[in-house]
Amino acid sequence: MNRTGLVSKFAETVGIEKASAIVDDAIADLDISDETEIDNTDAQDICDIIQHNNEGYIALVASELRVQLAAQERFDALLGNIPNPAVVVGFEQREPYVKSTNEAFADSFGYDQTDAVGTELRTLLAPPGADAEDIRTDWWEQTGQSEQEVRRMTASGEVRTYLFRSTIVTRDSSQLEGFGIYTDITDRKRREQQLKHQNERLDEFVSIVSHDLRNPLNVASGRTHLLLDEIEDGAVREGLREVAAAHDRMAQILDDTLTLARQGRVVGETASVSIESVAADAWQQVETEDATLTVETEATVEADSERLQQLFENLYRNAIEHAGAECTVTVSTPTSHEQNGFSVADDGPGIPPADRELVFEHGYSTNSDGTGFGLSIVQSIAEAHGWSVTVAESETGGARFDIRW
Repeated sequence: MNRTGLVSKFAETVGIEKASAIVDDAIADLDISDETEIDNTDAQDICDIIQHNNEGYIALVASELRVQLAAQERFDALLGNIPNPAVVVGFEQREPYVKSTNEAFADSFGYDQTDAVGTELRTLLAPPGADAEDIRTDWWEQTGQSEQEVRRMTASGEVRTYLFRSTIVTRDSSQLEGFGIYTDITDRKRREQQLKHQNERLDEFVSIVSHDLRNPLNVASGRTHLLLDEIEDGAVREGLREVAAAHDRMAQILDDTLTLARQGRVVGETASVSIESVAADAWQQVETEDATLTVETEATVEADSERLQQLFENLYRNAIEHAGAECTVTVSTPTSHEQNGFSVADDGPGIPPADRELVFEHGYSTNSDGTGFGLSIVQSIAEAHGWSVTVAESETGGARFDIRW
């Protein structure tokens, strides 16, 4: 703030003539020779002298202005240390004019304080062919605060993508100021686009694999069952049953692989669902033989109900596969109020501590008939919801899978 700015602040209270006199007296006391070179620290010292030499409204104005200048000094220090390009703007007819920038702004866009201050922001940053009006609406897209993706011209002439966060505040009772920060997300957007293309190719590959593998598998399985209906020789029938079992296992591996490839760590729309209801529905979809399900919770969870059901189905299959056809499976919630989640436990032989992290790896199975994908699917579904899944020992010595959030 220079001499003119200081005088105008005090002139609002005592008039321009007296304001000029008290400011000039304070400048003289500080022995400041060049009035155009008054920095923020000098301005605070001037306010201190005016407050000390005067009383009433003049002292009050000096005190308030001193506090404002100190706050501005702290803000300028903060602005200067922000690693991302930052800008402070004032508004004239909703048009943003640059009031201040930081060093990162100059490095990124090529305009330092001298070049930028007093300039329309949109004339500095609009990329070629873009509607410069967009830079004005960046600030007024929403009231209060906004966050949006924008494309801006950089100092090198490259157009890059930024996440622009802005806020508008009222200063000095009526004057609007805007504060904006540009975070360069160009590389992240490129990675997202690459990932999108990879996922599209993966989906195409999965569709081809599904068609090209499932069709001949269905033919082989159908022919095998036809032969079982026609052949009476016991030894041949036993061999055909082994072939049919191999076909079933291949179909399960194919289903599990497609589930992982297509859905991965993604969930659809979530809603508050009953754990008891989803657990019971999942039980109906699994060949449970003589196993028993006990659900000891009435809790609800925010989840994609279809994927949550898949999680339960895979945990049930795992329990029956390892704990036996007559096992008891228990679904419960933690007794401690400090934990959120649910558990699925069985009364089988359990999982050795050394193997408890390995069980979630793709293809890992201790059962020769298992696909090794079931628990990997469980982990993917849990992580897609932002949950964790771990293995512990159940109260009966079996396996207990704890899902927590």
